[in-house]
Amino acid sequence: MAGLIVVCGLRREAAILSGDDRTAICGNASTLQERLSGLAGSKPRLVLSWGLCGGLDPRLRPGDLVVGSGAVSVRERVPADEGVASLLTRRLAEAGARVSLERFAGTPAPVLTAGDKAALRRATGAAAVDMESLIAGRFAREQEAPFAILRAVADPAERDMPPLAAEAIDARGRLRSRAVFASLLRSPPQLLQLAPLVRDSRAAFSALQRCRRLLPGLFVGLGLADL
Repeated sequence: MAGLIVVCGLRREAAILSGDDRTAICGNASTLQERLSGLAGSKPRLVLSWGLCGGLDPRLRPGDLVVGSGAVSVRERVPADEGVASLLTRRLAEAGARVSLERFAGTPAPVLTAGDKAALRRATGAAAVDMESLIAGRFAREQEAPFAILRAVADPAERDMPPLAAEAIDARGRLRSRAVFASLLRSPPQLLQLAPLVRDSRAAFSALQRCRRLLPGLFVGLGLADL
């Protein structure tokens, strides 16, 4: 029986929760679906969508933690386990984290502009967005396992992302440094957008690292105290 299956987009996110006693996978949609198909029947005690997210609600600031009540698209809704979500939110708040319980929107591609983020919020009622939670939620539902979302805001609602963000990560969750550099050469003004993105991503990763140090206490009572 698997203890914890962690689903995320970036290799750096997966590394935070990697370990012998859990399975952390990362990548784009096709990579995640391939990896998860190999875990079918593993009977996980929890499937966790983990990593960075974008803010759709203007109240969410970089470095804020968001626990998901579920993941939605315009046509689909996958609820998270209410008990796990409530317990995670409460324990993170007790530990001094800035955390809220919110709905996540799932998208197949990065949402790059403030206008598109606002439109997605109106269409779904979600407060945050990522590309992995719907995939993780579907797998948890198929495996009849509890599903949770725990992510940190790296991209606030009012920000336009540089176009290079759409091509910066490869199918295995690794930074495509050459592609980023080539995009900057084609359009140098993106550099002005890149600096705040790096700063706020650093705040989000710091928040995830703090969560990692809290995980043994967070998961007590969820059947995952060994983590």
